[in-house]
Amino acid sequence: MKKLGIYIHIPFCVKKCGYCDFYSVKWDEESENKYIHSAINEIKSYNELSSKYVVDSIYIGGGTPSIINPKNLEKIISTIRCLFTVEENSEISMEANPNSLWENIKTYGEIGINRLSIGIQSLNDNILKRIGRIHNSKEALQAIDRAISFGFENINADVMFNIPGQTVDDINDTISKLVTKQIRHISFYSLKLEEGTPMYLLKKNKKIVMPEEDLEREMYYAGRNIMEKHGLMQYEISNFSVKGYECRHNLKYWKQEEYIGIGPSAHSFLGNVRFSNPSDLTEYITSGENGVFERNTLEEMDENDIKFEYIMLRLRLTEGLKFADFKNKFSIDFKEAYKEQIKHLTENNLIESDDDVIRLSKRGMDLSNYVFSQF
Repeated sequence: MKKLGIYIHIPFCVKKCGYCDFYSVKWDEESENKYIHSAINEIKSYNELSSKYVVDSIYIGGGTPSIINPKNLEKIISTIRCLFTVEENSEISMEANPNSLWENIKTYGEIGINRLSIGIQSLNDNILKRIGRIHNSKEALQAIDRAISFGFENINADVMFNIPGQTVDDINDTISKLVTKQIRHISFYSLKLEEGTPMYLLKKNKKIVMPEEDLEREMYYAGRNIMEKHGLMQYEISNFSVKGYECRHNLKYWKQEEYIGIGPSAHSFLGNVRFSNPSDLTEYITSGENGVFERNTLEEMDENDIKFEYIMLRLRLTEGLKFADFKNKFSIDFKEAYKEQIKHLTENNLIESDDDVIRLSKRGMDLSNYVFSQF
């Protein structure tokens, strides 16, 4: 049977961060309960897949999943287990804010969650306030310690760089403290301000100034160097882990594997078709009551689309694109079909290749969008 990932979008937050463009609304108990009812019905709407797929990863994201009653999270996980065969060693991840982990950390483990992704972002309190986070650095470090004390070994910390007013020293301090905490995975993202977010408007109105490109790269190199010295090796452009602790669910995205998304704004990829749910909780709740879920088809991918995306996503991974895998999937000799691109990118020190594989060089990591555009 084929493998399937399931993403659950929990669309609630206490307060939306100034940079965030993911769909979320302010939490209240009534909305939570109605959402859970709809999410369970949406999972059941995929009943026809249960005989074709086994589930090997569940990712509960948001929003802030840790804001809702863990009994409701258990209902969602139980519904998946009742409908699908879930592999025994499946990765079941949940995103959490540091200050919402305290009360229910033991329960999360009991209901089957085995990986936590904690939104640290920075360990500089001034920066946390600047981007609208509702925790401080002390709470962030305490959340990690508490998760470890309750038996969580697989913990990711989200860390952000390229924040207005941030320095290389800030990055050195944050990453250095995290690598001493038995953190097995760090997602290390450069802040990109999306149109419509509060911080985007501040930048547009010249109320904040983003770091210069050279400083942004210095922050990236500084963080990468510390992580790799402590055994967290880069396996994707923005992700670092101890060997064996790579995020299996996110690897599905980068390896073009199939997944379904549950909840408002959630995306899915099945049978070479990408589709999504409407970004509206009220509409989603109504759909759940009626048992009819409207989904927006984003893209019916033809072979050229699939081929380009395959190249782009595989090159994001440090393991690179294996020529044999490409030939098996597309019946095309990659080295022959793209010999001019390989020559050009090699001469400009943007890729490295041998008889078996092509991958981005360190310089290519910096200029990845240009590399992708060549294919």
